[in-house]
Amino acid sequence: MQIAGKTALILGAAKGIGKHIALALAAAGARVVLTYYDWPEESRRMQDEFAALGYDHLAIKADLRDPADIDRLFADIDRRAAGLHILINNIERGGMPVVHGPYTPEQWDLEMATTLKAKWFVFNRALPLLQASGDGTVINFSSIAGLMGRSGPAGHQGLAPACARGAAGYHRPHPAWPHRRHG
Repeated sequence: MQIAGKTALILGAAKGIGKHIALALAAAGARVVLTYYDWPEESRRMQDEFAALGYDHLAIKADLRDPADIDRLFADIDRRAAGLHILINNIERGGMPVVHGPYTPEQWDLEMATTLKAKWFVFNRALPLLQASGDGTVINFSSIAGLMGRSGPAGHQGLAPACARGAAGYHRPHPAWPHRRHG
C-alpha cells in the first residue's frame, strides 16, 4: 500500500505504540488524525511533537466510548481530511489482574467499553469511508491475551472475525506474535 497522500486515523495516539505508529505513518507522508482523551501531559507532548516536525496532522479529543463523540470525530474527518484510508484501532483499558489485582466491576466495564465496544463503534463508522477509498486497511491492536489467554476478560476476541467479514484489508497483529514464547 502506498502511504504518502493517504489519511490514517490512529486511536490512542497520545503515547506508546499508537504514537509511534502515527509518527511512522506521518514520516511516510500520510495525513494522520490523532485521537486522545485522557493522559493530558502525553497528549500535549504528542501535539507539540507533531507540530514541531511539521507533519500533516489533526489532533482530536474524543471519548471513544461515546457514540456521539465518535460521530463528531468522523464529522471532523469528513470536513478536514481527504477521506480515510487507514484505521489503526489501538485502544484498550482495564488492566491485567496479575498486575492490578482482581477485577472490579468498574474495571470490567471500562475494559468492555474500550477494548470491545469503542473499537467496534469506530470500525463501523469508519468502514464506509475505508471502502470508498478503494484500498482501505484496518489494523486492530489487541493484547497478547488473544493468543495466550489470561485470567480476566478478553472481550476483543469476537471483534476480529466480525471486522474481517466487513473489510478485506483487516489485520490484527499481536505485539509478541513474531517472537512467540509459547509454541
